[in-house]
Amino acid sequence: MADQYDLGQATYGMMLAATDLGIGTGHSSVGDQDKAREIRHVPDSHLVSYLLGVGYPADRPLRPITTPDRRPFDEVVHRGHW
Repeated sequence: MADQYDLGQATYGMMLAATDLGIGTGHSSVGDQDKAREIRHVPDSHLVSYLLGVGYPADRPLRPITTPDRRPFDEVVHRGHW
C-alpha cells in the first residue's frame, strides 16, 4: 500500500504547487478502472489511482491563504493523551 500513499503525497504536492501558481485543482479517486482507462486512453497494464482536474477559476483569481484562520497547532494535536 506504500505506492498508494506515495501517489497521494505526490497528488497533494501537485495541488499545492498549482495553488502557488494561481491554478485551482480538484482530485478524485477512481472507482471504475475500466471506465477511467477508456476515457483517459490508459493501457490495461496501468492503474488509474487519482484524477486531478486543473484550471484557472473563472470568477476570481486564486490566491494562497496568507493568514489562515485556524486554531493553534497545539490545540488540535495531542501527544499521549486525548
